[in-house]
Amino acid sequence: MSRASISSVSYNLLVEKIGYSYSRSFAFCLLLSWLYTLFSQIKIPLPFNLVFITLNPLPLYLAALMFGNYATHAYFLYLFQGAIGLPVFAGFCGGFYELLGPTGGYLFGFGLAMIFLSITRNIKINIPIALRLFVAATIVYTCGLAQLSLYVPPEKLFILGLYPFIIGHLIKIGLTLFLFTRIEASLAYKKETNNEII
Repeated sequence: MSRASISSVSYNLLVEKIGYSYSRSFAFCLLLSWLYTLFSQIKIPLPFNLVFITLNPLPLYLAALMFGNYATHAYFLYLFQGAIGLPVFAGFCGGFYELLGPTGGYLFGFGLAMIFLSITRNIKINIPIALRLFVAATIVYTCGLAQLSLYVPPEKLFILGLYPFIIGHLIKIGLTLFLFTRIEASLAYKKETNNEII
């Protein structure tokens, strides 16, 4: 099965389930935003560092690949909930100041990365999924480091905001790629089987 056909299975199934109803679409995005919240609470603080390790990349990347714009809308709904003070960010924090703090750039970066993944998911050019995820990660860290640079000295920027996370992020990208291909292939097989039975 080609990459192009695999990348549309979950999205098409989602549209079949919720249709084009605004209320159902909003409900799905809201539920997905709460899933992001749950994963953001799984964090590992690093000593003497303003930035911490979370599992956020895994569900965010996976959702963007599978659900496209729905996943992106859900993420910005997640940011909105946090901005108005709901405790959705890591450590059950909330408030607009979280977006302006040392780690706020990473939050914005994930939003841009998900937009990128959603757009490239819909274009006809066959871009390898691994390359898309690598570019998405580059977007995240570019935005994160840009804002973190306002809070730490230049000589410590990469030490605090990039180097400790490279290996972990590559592992999350690998897990995302593995889960995405397995889930999509399984959904495609089930759909083809059901069509044959019908």
